[in-house]
Amino acid sequence: MSIRPKTRRCSVAMTALAIAGVLALGGCAPEPGSGSAGGDADVSEKVLAIAEKQFADRDMRAAIGLVLEDGEVIAEFALGESMTGVPATLDDSWRNGAIAIGYLAIALLRLAEQGVIDLDEPIDEYLPDFPDADTITPRQLIMMTAGVPDYVPDESFEAALMADPFRAWESDELVAYGIAQPRVFEPGTNWDYSHSGIVVLGQVMERAAGKPLAEILEEQVLDPLGLQRTFSEQTAAIPEPVLHGFTAERGVYEDSTYWNPSWTLADGAVQTTTVADAAASFDAVIGRGELLSTDSYAQLIGTELVGFGEILEGCRTCHMLDDRFAYGMGVFLRGDYVAQTPIFGGYAGAVVTLPASRAADGTSLTIAVVVTLKEDAVEDWTGSLPNRADELAIQIATALRPDQAPPPYPEGR
Repeated sequence: MSIRPKTRRCSVAMTALAIAGVLALGGCAPEPGSGSAGGDADVSEKVLAIAEKQFADRDMRAAIGLVLEDGEVIAEFALGESMTGVPATLDDSWRNGAIAIGYLAIALLRLAEQGVIDLDEPIDEYLPDFPDADTITPRQLIMMTAGVPDYVPDESFEAALMADPFRAWESDELVAYGIAQPRVFEPGTNWDYSHSGIVVLGQVMERAAGKPLAEILEEQVLDPLGLQRTFSEQTAAIPEPVLHGFTAERGVYEDSTYWNPSWTLADGAVQTTTVADAAASFDAVIGRGELLSTDSYAQLIGTELVGFGEILEGCRTCHMLDDRFAYGMGVFLRGDYVAQTPIFGGYAGAVVTLPASRAADGTSLTIAVVVTLKEDAVEDWTGSLPNRADELAIQIATALRPDQAPPPYPEGR
């Protein structure tokens, strides 16, 4: 189901730069540089220099980024091309992947606040036939501790996906690939990243709220945040202007922009966005606790899972979570920072936020970046692909907050 915005529109008379800006809660965006921090030309030059160096060193086709402090734009860049002869722009749309898992967590917490769902009651009320439904809870699903086997690493699923990247997938098909694999740990006893668990959570939320997930996300997150360019779309459609993605995962370097993304997440949480929307949403909610009660916000970015988990044989990402790499609710914890780093289908993205409550100066910082790569940028396109957007975002955060730098993404995780 596709959900389009109702009246979330700014004046067409706004300049292109203003459209690229953000507002934390609704309305239209401030001009870049409208705040005191944004007026610092040195900051913009520093960020641009970092982006330009990485763009060249990492053989990027395109790199687009936006940096916010307390909701105000302090730097932005758009380098390279979307397609040959077509410049990349700040307004380009791209697939946000796991960034939407953060939105799922926000929506879930708001539904809990509204008494629609209990985070700690088993899901058998909604999915009575699902394995271990009498034990698994919504909290475990969003925190990746439910132990639902992930369909993405399954060889038969990967083969089907690569054979036909334009195929439209149904939620039940995806979950079936997951639960056909042996469970490697009991619910609540370990941590493992699971797309299957997120698809199941989407089904649970729909049944609890009595409406499609895309509608839930629009009502609970997209509309309240005034996100102008974030849409749920289960097909391969992507709004213009489009940042084109490119990959060689199938053995030939090709345009993968219109590969069908329906396999990636729960039906209704498959989205497109812009760097402005991605940055605005994380800076508002993750950075400053907008939309949520104090208790819900603490749960969203809580460190409960630091020190939790262990490596288990046969488990793709089971391991001990630590203060360099842990998980909150739908978001990764990287030291004092909170992040999501999607990479699939020719796109690499990252949104990295230092919450105001954890910042030494009490000011939130958010960096949103999306990049695409040239063919020579990766030696083995069939292996574990590097997320150059995350690498760039971390470098920018380190340059702007050198005394409170985020740790890099740990290798092998």
